[in-house]
Amino acid sequence: MIMSKKIGVGLLTIIILLIPLAGYQFWYVPNYGGDDYYTYVGKSYKEIIEKDDAGNDHREYYYNQAGYDQNGNKKLLEFNSALGRPIKSDNYLKVTYNDKRQQVISWEKVEKSSVPRKSLDQILK
Repeated sequence: MIMSKKIGVGLLTIIILLIPLAGYQFWYVPNYGGDDYYTYVGKSYKEIIEKDDAGNDHREYYYNQAGYDQNGNKKLLEFNSALGRPIKSDNYLKVTYNDKRQQVISWEKVEKSSVPRKSLDQILK
């Protein structure tokens, strides 16, 4: 009787621990995860100026350029700076692209030495 109670508690504990893991794997990863691509930012942005309700200028900077995964495969990446100013030119970026949402989820500046060799070879062509 005591042994079956321990087994039941053990199984319940395992199930409770698996629920967040399953949620992460089947919901979070497909919606907010993605594949990493690398690109080089020069002055390749398009500036859009819009007026807000108060008549103030609001500037956004859009990028539409090629990125390469760690194997050198190309993907066209469209993203904005999200900074209120252009991304500093002459920088390498690591961009996370989500296939399900068909969009860039995030980007971050990386050092040239952090860019995988096959990606860098494609960028420098």
